[in-house]
Amino acid sequence: MQDTSPLATRSFIVDWRVFVGDPSGAERSAFDDSAWKRITTPYAWNEDAAFRVSIHDLPTGVAWYRKHFRLPASATGQKVFIEFEGIRQAGEVYLNGQLIGRHEDGVMAFGFDLSRLIKLAPEENVLAVRTDNSWDYQEKATGTRYHWNNANFYANYGGISKSVWLHIAGPIYQTLPLYSGLGTTGVYIWASDFNLPSESARITAEAQMRNDSANSRSLTYRVYLKDLEGRTVSHFEASVITLAAGETRTISASSLVHGLHFWSWGYGYLYTVTTQIVADDKVMDEVSTRTGFRKTAFANGMICLNDRVIDVHGYAQQMSGQPLAFPYLRG
Repeated sequence: MQDTSPLATRSFIVDWRVFVGDPSGAERSAFDDSAWKRITTPYAWNEDAAFRVSIHDLPTGVAWYRKHFRLPASATGQKVFIEFEGIRQAGEVYLNGQLIGRHEDGVMAFGFDLSRLIKLAPEENVLAVRTDNSWDYQEKATGTRYHWNNANFYANYGGISKSVWLHIAGPIYQTLPLYSGLGTTGVYIWASDFNLPSESARITAEAQMRNDSANSRSLTYRVYLKDLEGRTVSHFEASVITLAAGETRTISASSLVHGLHFWSWGYGYLYTVTTQIVADDKVMDEVSTRTGFRKTAFANGMICLNDRVIDVHGYAQQMSGQPLAFPYLRG
């Protein structure tokens, strides 16, 4: 088993096949999908109706998506996760004919651990997803409909309507921020203790670590903050911890950083925050997060960004279909 394998993320959007309907046995690996439409996700199966009918009248119902893929033999002993940025409205996900999970949300990202059922090359894997965007869809566990689901508010584009990703990691890794399905919180980065005149703030990077190896390990959590040019402007770490086999733990590290560029309206400055799990001077896992830092305040009828009052204009559609305009806020 490989012990050192920084997280590798692959776009999983090409070479899908879709069929509108609910054929029996579509979850099986041996099912014949050769005649299905070949697509690249994101792909809403009812998108062709977008300019033909009202948003209230878009087709709804069941559609199946399938993808055939192979993983290299070098992935032996690795963790393999699938991430869907979102589907509408609900879906059941199968790998090689086995149900690996259900997602009933229609909005948020979710993921599943494929490691137990994944096959390595030269064998082929088949991922099958049964989606259902019916307005009257009922959650399997409760028998209730979505309370937010209303035909007057949005266009109901069904199926895999957002991107899909495949993540491969070693047995010691930072989890993914996919609480739905995986129950994990991933990496979370924030700023506090702002001092705008001195261009400083305290940067904190928090990560949930998991040890799926057979042994406990002594680990160091390191953080690198890099600017737009890729220069390291700060480096800090947490104390060494011992993570037992099978243990999950959240750890954080922080440092006061000077000379920061604060993200602002019209000045979208972004940093790259790289978080690492290190053991015996070897990087076991590494995750890079692109983010910006800014101070916000919401009080006394004002919205402040970096201590400056900003005007906000908004528009929304009421459930009745009549527009509702929000006045701008003035400091």
